[in-house]
This record gives sequence, C-alpha cells and structure tokens, in this order.
Amino acid sequence: MKITAKRIPKSLHSTLFVLIAIFFWGCGKSQNSAIDTRQNETKTIQMQVQADIGLLALGGQSVEYVATPPKYKPGDNLITYEGPGWESQMVGYRLYLDGRNAIDVFGKKTADMILKQVGRGDDYHQMQPWGMDILKVGSSLGSGGFGVHENGEAVQIGPAAQFSAQILKNGPQMSIVEVNHRQSQKCGGDITARYTIKSSSRLTRVEVDSQCRLPLVAGLVKHPDTKKIFQLKKRADWSYIARYGGQSLVPDNLGLAIFFRSEDIVSLGEDPDDDYIIFKNDRNPEYFLAATWEQEPAGIRNNSDFLIWLTDTLVELNTTSP
Repeated sequence: MKITAKRIPKSLHSTLFVLIAIFFWGCGKSQNSAIDTRQNETKTIQMQVQADIGLLALGGQSVEYVATPPKYKPGDNLITYEGPGWESQMVGYRLYLDGRNAIDVFGKKTADMILKQVGRGDDYHQMQPWGMDILKVGSSLGSGGFGVHENGEAVQIGPAAQFSAQILKNGPQMSIVEVNHRQSQKCGGDITARYTIKSSSRLTRVEVDSQCRLPLVAGLVKHPDTKKIFQLKKRADWSYIARYGGQSLVPDNLGLAIFFRSEDIVSLGEDPDDDYIIFKNDRNPEYFLAATWEQEPAGIRNNSDFLIWLTDTLVELNTTSP
C-alpha cells in the first residue's frame, strides 16, 4: 500500500524534524557527574556547572543539539523550558530559542545541579524544593538578552529561518552553549552567540558574532519597585547597568546586571520595557550578564550588599578580563 505525506499528521512534522536533527548530532548523555575510568578504577567528578537542552519529543531527554523545525513558534512544546539552559551552583539561566532571544532566570535554593529535572513534569513557575523561575520577561530582553535598536527602542531580535542550540562544553567547571540564528530577518544575515558560565559564579559571558544591519543592544527588564543603578567609565574599563528590588515572581529581592566595556558601546538607553546599552556597529558585542536572588545559597538580600557585589565584580573583571 502506498503511503502519502497526507497520512502523516501535521502535529508530528515538528517532532520528526527535531528527531532527524538529533539522529545526526547524537544524543547527549546525562552529565550530573563525569566518569573517568583508568586501570579499572572509577572516579566520579562532581559537576559544578551544567548545560541542558531537554527535548519533549524524547520524554525530556537531554540532548547536545537541537534545531527548530520550519514554522516553529513559541509554545510549540518541543523543548523543555523553551530553549537551552545553563547553571552554576548559584544560579540558572534559560534562553528562549525563538525570536524573543530573551534570558530568563532560575532562582536556586540549592548548590546542586537541577536543570535536568526542570520542565519534566514539574511547574517551574511555582516554588519547588530547588527553587523556581523567578523573572517575568514579557516583551523585554529579560536578564541581559540581546536584540536590536529600532525606532528609538530596544526590541527583541525577531524571526529567523531557523534557530539552533548546541552544547559545546558541559562541565565540570565550565559550560558553553552556542546559539545560531540562521538568516535573521532584522539583521539580514546569520547570528552566532556563545554563552559561558563557570563554577562558583553568577556571571554568564556572552560573545556575539554578527554583521547586523541594525545596532545591537543588550538590556534588562524594567519592573516596578526596582532601582536603576549604573556606573559608566570613560576609559576602556568595565562598566555596568543594573536593577535591584522586589522584581522576582516570588515576590522578593532580585538583582540583575550587565557588565560591558565602555569603549564597546555608543550610549545607554531606556524605553518602557528595558534599560539597555547600544553597541558600536564596528565590533562584535562581548559582555557579561548576571542575576542574584536573595534566596540563593549565601544570597544578596539588600541593595547595599548588591552595590558591594557590583563593585567587587568590576574589580574582578578589570583584573581578569582587561
């Protein structure tokens, strides 16, 4: 009996596309620990950071690579928590793998690695033993996502022919996720971004490679009951923009920050959704994003301590990343 494409339910098209992509790239194995076997001895290395891409089509199994199928849109339920995630002992992040390209925050109440259990049946918008999703992103750039400067505002990066995410390194002390936007409509070409997190750090390093026809921006969502904080150096040193206050979904105190080199930007900006920085067109953006939640282990619980942490982080960056 001859079978035509009409007999394949449309609801399976997206799933089949992703499964084919994974077949060629290979499924990632569980990385809660790394096993090193030498001379019949097994040594367990404790993971201090972790990256995760969970595929709902495979029951939430973590994979190393995923590409969005044609006509993919937010809410299609292909990927756990809608994109790749990465975490340290202190905080977790997720990126919306679609035209939003915004960064969300998982507040962690434990130093254990938790991402491989998130979005696999639990409601991460409600408090769990490990913590929860603590940031409302909406139409903003979230906690340091990048977008474009258009019509005097920072806007989300927008559609592309395809989005893909790949875990380049997964612990035990550093994890790297690479995200590609193929044929970005607003930029008029491809975009590649790498997100790197290291052990015992809240910082994620973001490195963007793009020849975008619009200026690129990075921004922080603006919520009521928060205070805008910034320090802009005139030299090549690192600077920051930040927001602190009762902006978590708990609700309780949450601090957000972007660290950048002053020489890399044109100016600071602000619109109804975001505080943001505008990058110069003649260089590829490189910056750090960070979030600090009062309920994390040894969390920052007030504005004064957040200011101290911002200052200490500037000193660290000017020493280690000049």
